[in-house]
Amino acid sequence: MSDTFGSEINVGPPPTTLRKRRSFGAIGVLALLLFVGVTGGVLWLNLDTVTDILHGVATPSSNSGANSDVLASASEPMVSAADFTAFQQQTGGSIRAATDLLNAQQSELKRLSEQVQELTTQVSSLTSKIDQMQQGRAPGTPAVAAPVAAAPRPAPAAPRKRMPAVDRPAGAISVGGAPLQTAPAR
Repeated sequence: MSDTFGSEINVGPPPTTLRKRRSFGAIGVLALLLFVGVTGGVLWLNLDTVTDILHGVATPSSNSGANSDVLASASEPMVSAADFTAFQQQTGGSIRAATDLLNAQQSELKRLSEQVQELTTQVSSLTSKIDQMQQGRAPGTPAVAAPVAAAPRPAPAAPRKRMPAVDRPAGAISVGGAPLQTAPAR
């Protein structure tokens, strides 16, 4: 088999760069998002008006005859004036009873508060009498500068144990680890 391809590769002239066509897709998407955001903000700020308009479309208010038919066909029973008056009297009685109970609780709370105040004054006078007795004065005498008591002495501590004295060697001692020269004996 022989090589049918030439050893040279013919590349040809260099390709010319084509101008890119600008795509308006990204700008269009941004414009659409901006429009949706502004519309949502306006609707959010005017939500009451929008809901009123939508409710007006759902239930037209111009047809009042239809509303009376709806009210007449309601499944709730009608209440007579006598029943309503009896309910008002019963509710009024309950409110009066609750008010009376509240007034009784307030007066009891005031009485207990006065008792607590009296007990507090008695306790404070008793503590001052106790303090005077502890300082050696009779209750009711004017406070005089009491002599300052000496601080109590601390308990004596056990004597310390002493280590036995160690015999020290006589002569020169090497502190650096170097050998000492010994002097010849005379």
